[in-house]
Amino acid sequence: MPNCKSKSCKCCSKRYVSCGIDKKGKCLDVCTDPICGDPDCLTVLTPVVYDELGINLCRNIPLELPVTNVDSISVQVMDITFDTTGDTAVTTVPINGRPNCYLITLTNLSVTFYVTLYDCARRVLGTQTVTANYLPADDNSADYDYMDEDTNPTSVELEIFAPYGVAHSDYTGLPAIIHVIGFGEDNTALSQGLNLLAIPKVLNFDPQDSTVTIGLSVILKSIYFSQYKIPHHGKAVVPKACTRPTDDTICLDFVCGDLLDLAIKPLELGPPKYEETLKDSCDVPCDPCCNPPTSTPVVPDPDNPEENA
Repeated sequence: MPNCKSKSCKCCSKRYVSCGIDKKGKCLDVCTDPICGDPDCLTVLTPVVYDELGINLCRNIPLELPVTNVDSISVQVMDITFDTTGDTAVTTVPINGRPNCYLITLTNLSVTFYVTLYDCARRVLGTQTVTANYLPADDNSADYDYMDEDTNPTSVELEIFAPYGVAHSDYTGLPAIIHVIGFGEDNTALSQGLNLLAIPKVLNFDPQDSTVTIGLSVILKSIYFSQYKIPHHGKAVVPKACTRPTDDTICLDFVCGDLLDLAIKPLELGPPKYEETLKDSCDVPCDPCCNPPTSTPVVPDPDNPEENA
């Protein structure tokens, strides 16, 4: 930069431009004339999974059914909450001597399910939410009755590779952040760092006792946004939606179908193909079905002279 300290001296700031904009004197300015066409490669910033591991848990959950004719149910995980302080807190600590790995202790996970109720004809009777505690650590809680050392213990420890670190709160002393991915209002986004999600499965449903057995796959991922170059194979084409006709007609099928597009290729008249020579006539034998039909001579019938006239 210019060595100028005087207030009367007008010094210009140093300007930086992208190498894709600066063409080193060539008569091309993408700021005013963007380049048309498709690239060979795309530069993308994408979330990359650096490590992941999961466990399966299982427990019975009591339900309060609003109707009596419930035949089956389906469930989604809306949210997972847990303590960040206290004796039953989920903790994330770096492993001594192994700075790229962390030890995560999962315990006391409060899982909120979105439950859909069906009758025997698979018609929706209603929906409700139910919350159950997996990995129960509080022996004074009612959920502790569903603790099982094999299928639903009090806690588990997961070791995960996280070379770029984990997210932290702005407040001093609070533990690392574990982002929850679910179907709730505020947790459908993917975040950089540690991400926790759960996939449920209804293993058994007893409408008489109003209880359901739900298996839960709890998956922990370390995710970082990284930049890559990927081959470009063209833009994705959005499928066109169309109405479902009540009467099948060829005109309605055409209107609801794809647009017409002529696909005949023009001739490449110059090198290297010289396709104008394809207009030369070729001695190709005619297909038998193209031969003109031979005429059969008409033989007069002596018994019907009027028909021969």
